[in-house]
Amino acid sequence: MTSAPADPTRSAPVALVAFGGWGDAGDAASAVADHLLQTYPGEDLADLDEEDWFDYQTNRPLTAVVDEEGGREVAWPAISIGLVHLPDIDVVTVTGPEPNLRWRTLTRTILAILQDVGVTRGVVLGSMLANTPHTRPFPVSGSPLTAEHARELGMEVSEYEGPTGITGVMTQAMVEAGIDTTALWVAVPHYVSEPPQPKASLALARRVEALLDLRADWSSFVADTAAWENGVDELVRADEDIAQYVQMLESEKDATEEPEASGEAIAAEFERFLRRRDDKK
Repeated sequence: MTSAPADPTRSAPVALVAFGGWGDAGDAASAVADHLLQTYPGEDLADLDEEDWFDYQTNRPLTAVVDEEGGREVAWPAISIGLVHLPDIDVVTVTGPEPNLRWRTLTRTILAILQDVGVTRGVVLGSMLANTPHTRPFPVSGSPLTAEHARELGMEVSEYEGPTGITGVMTQAMVEAGIDTTALWVAVPHYVSEPPQPKASLALARRVEALLDLRADWSSFVADTAAWENGVDELVRADEDIAQYVQMLESEKDATEEPEASGEAIAAEFERFLRRRDDKK
C-alpha cells in the first residue's frame, strides 16, 4: 500500500465505497465510483487480490490476449482502493466484486487503509431491484440517517431488516470505526434492470454530492439518462402488457406522493441549488 501525500490546502479525503454483485443491481452503484476513476486524475493505493477473499469458481479470473503473438494474461478478481483528485477534495474509492470469504477480516483491512489516509467521512453505495416505474424519479434511501436529514436530501430513511451483503457489513464497520458514514440505496426498475442504469447512477451521484460536500461532473450521466429513458419508452410502447404494467406502477407511485411531501422535496432541491450557486461565486 502507498499512502497519499498530505496536502494542507485540501480537506481530509472522503470515502466512496461501491461493490459489484449482489447489492449492485444494473451496476448502478459501481458506475458512480467508476465514473470518478475514469474522469479525474488519481492513483492506486492498494489492490486486495489475495486468495483469502475470493472463491474463484464464483468470481472467476479473466484471461485476455495482450499482444499480436497471442500472449495472454490472467486478471484476478480484486478489491481496488484508489485516490481520485477532484477539484475541491480527494476521494478514496473502494471498488470491486463482492468478496466470497472472510468479510470481517477484509473490512478491517480496508478500514486500516481508509484511516491511514485520514478518511473521516464516507458513503457506501448500493442499488436494488424494485417496483418503481422508469418514468418517475428513482427513490433513494439511506441509513443511518435521521428523518430531518433525509427530508433535506429528498430521500427516504431505510428501515430494511434482513439478509445483507458486503455493503451492509462495510457500512457498519465504518460507523463503528468512527467514520461518519451513510449507506445509499437506489431503486432500479425490475422490468428493465440490465446495465447501464444512468438514471439510477445519477440519483445516487446527486446524494453523494450533498453528503460529502463534493462537486463533480456528472454530465455524461445526464445525457445518458435522456437516451436511456427514450429507449425504454420505445420498448414499453412495443409491448402492451409491459405498457399496462408501467401505467399501474405510475398510478401507485403517484397515489403515494402526498402534496406536502412533494412540496418539501421541491424546497429541499431549491435550497441545494442556492448552495451550489453560492459556492460558485
